[in-house]
Amino acid sequence: MINDFFINLLLLVSMMFIGGHLSKDTPFDTDSGIVTKTFLGIGGGVLAIFMMIYSIKIEGTTTLIDLRIIALMSVFYIGGLLPAVITGIITVVFRSLYYGFNQSAVVAIIQVVALLILYSIINGLKYGSLKKWIVMYAASIIVLFSTWYYLLFNVSNLISILMGYMAVATIAAILAYSLLRYVKLSNELYRRYKNEATKDFLTGLSNTRQFDKIFDSSAANAKEKGEKLACLMIDIDHFKNVNDTFGHAVGDIVLRELAAVLKKTCRIFDIVSRVGGEEFCVLLINCSQERAAEIGKQICDEVKNHKFDIGDNRSINITVSVGAATYPDTIDDSEMLLKQADDSLYKAKQTGRNRVCTSNTCEL
Repeated sequence: MINDFFINLLLLVSMMFIGGHLSKDTPFDTDSGIVTKTFLGIGGGVLAIFMMIYSIKIEGTTTLIDLRIIALMSVFYIGGLLPAVITGIITVVFRSLYYGFNQSAVVAIIQVVALLILYSIINGLKYGSLKKWIVMYAASIIVLFSTWYYLLFNVSNLISILMGYMAVATIAAILAYSLLRYVKLSNELYRRYKNEATKDFLTGLSNTRQFDKIFDSSAANAKEKGEKLACLMIDIDHFKNVNDTFGHAVGDIVLRELAAVLKKTCRIFDIVSRVGGEEFCVLLINCSQERAAEIGKQICDEVKNHKFDIGDNRSINITVSVGAATYPDTIDDSEMLLKQADDSLYKAKQTGRNRVCTSNTCEL
């Protein structure tokens, strides 16, 4: 009996870590889509099946005891009712097909239905995660022991069987909760570090490292498909004065708001990145030089007319300078596209700021 319960614990640990690895990038939770919840429910059903295969049969009866209830609890705790229903259906169907449809199978169905109802009620209570888990476990034990007592009331050592099960199940419940918390926190840290490695911490835009990768792939794609690729280099005019006058906290507010203005003004599939302190870059996919200059002008106008709220009922206005370049319209070497856009930005700042410049012209 102890050996089989130990196998159940190993299965629990293994499936938890496999599930945690699969949910590394896309978390399993109550806000997940139907497809994700379905996979979660199937995973819980697979875990329950393995636990039933290594279940304990009570001698002289057709009743099987195992830790499948921990699988049902875990799935409900992670993803809510839908995946738990899927796990429950898989559990009772396998139980009926593998061991035969008998009185114990009927009781197993009753157990699953009763537990799903109780879990739903408990989930609606304003409990913390640990308290909710404890109450779910207590409800599970009450339902299991009540039905098992009905089936096994004539078994001489029933009390010792139930107490032994409760001891092991309690260990499994504690282990499952600890693993769920560990996997959740580990995956949250992983996603956070992955995001921080590619995103600018202040604006949420792609950072320089990510921009370099995007530019390389975009340039290669433009060459391969014979498409155009435009680049806008954007710099805030006199940004040092903003920091010196209002402080760096206000400067950060301006940078965040400017990022939002740029994303709003550009096309939805264009790539906006922060590539320096107050310098931004926009890659315009399959965009001609004329259209790039138009978008650059729109950016200048939008920024100039935007009131940047800096708190305490105060707002300021800023302007930006834009340098534009397009492959192959203004340069036939895509690797030099960024340099030409940067040179055009320098021209915009040298000729008065708040304007868009290309290699040939400047426009207020």
